[in-house]
Amino acid sequence: MNYAGQLTRRDMLSAIKSEVSKGDKGEEVSSQVLLNMFANENDPFASQDLNTSGKELEDKTFLADVQWFKDLFLETENMSKAYVANPTEAADGVAGRIERGTSGKFILVNEKGWEYTQFIEKGLMGAVFLHQIYNTYLTDNRIGNDVENTDMVEGKNYTPLEHHWDEAFGYYGAPADFPRDDDDKYWAKYAGPALGTTPEQLDIYGALEDAFITGRAAIAAGDMAIKNEQRDALYKQLELAAAAASLHYINNAKADLSANDMGSLFHHLSEAYNFTMALKYHPQKKISQNDIDAILNTDYGTDGDFWTVSVTSLNDAMAKLIAAYPELDNVKDIL
Repeated sequence: MNYAGQLTRRDMLSAIKSEVSKGDKGEEVSSQVLLNMFANENDPFASQDLNTSGKELEDKTFLADVQWFKDLFLETENMSKAYVANPTEAADGVAGRIERGTSGKFILVNEKGWEYTQFIEKGLMGAVFLHQIYNTYLTDNRIGNDVENTDMVEGKNYTPLEHHWDEAFGYYGAPADFPRDDDDKYWAKYAGPALGTTPEQLDIYGALEDAFITGRAAIAAGDMAIKNEQRDALYKQLELAAAAASLHYINNAKADLSANDMGSLFHHLSEAYNFTMALKYHPQKKISQNDIDAILNTDYGTDGDFWTVSVTSLNDAMAKLIAAYPELDNVKDIL
């Protein structure tokens, strides 16, 4: 197996998150550094291996969303500089830092309560990693029945078809042995370990493990029918993971509202917002785009203003998600 490019981009996203999170600490964030990291220009990374990798995140990002992230980078810089110049506690309609409960942990948010760190990290998880799995590596162009699967890639021990399947796995984020622990990153983390459910209650992680392993074995055996079945399972289970993560953070947000903990509310809603937004990248998604837009722009607050959410509006979001993904109905309250 070889998915070095995917590992490199995962490390790049980690570095971007580290830069953005300076704002949570009350420090200035540089949009130019973020732009350089996004495009891998001007040696922006502490790791020279990343700087010289020839890889980047920008050219793998869902094209219509590239400017969205660039705008977020600039807004993060502006808000972080404004805070350094005039430390301000976030309030309704006012950007600033806000504490999560009494934890001593602060987050930098805009006037709507959007946490920059979560919007950029979780947003790129969808716009790069999930988008690339769905719309590049699981397509017929990369793993269709006509893709070369007899001759090895020159100098390697895998065929082009095997390699493309492995690259999809690389964006998922699990180590090859699927340990279900802290080694799981990004989508692998949120497909199971981060949801708070047991495998008996909900086992998206196990279903994805089976699909990746069974599909890879089928490719090696030249069994295209089983490979195609497992590809369908990957599409289904990854979409379900995004929906389940949305429900998980909606539940957290409802508890935050009850506790009047606005800092934690904004943190959890920032995650819910971006996991819900990630559903749009599925080329044949079960949920309608109208429902996604309604959740983002109404149920998560008027025009996405987190200060205006209520338990009722969050329950409306849950209802739309459950209607599209009835498999999650039995666990919606324990996620």
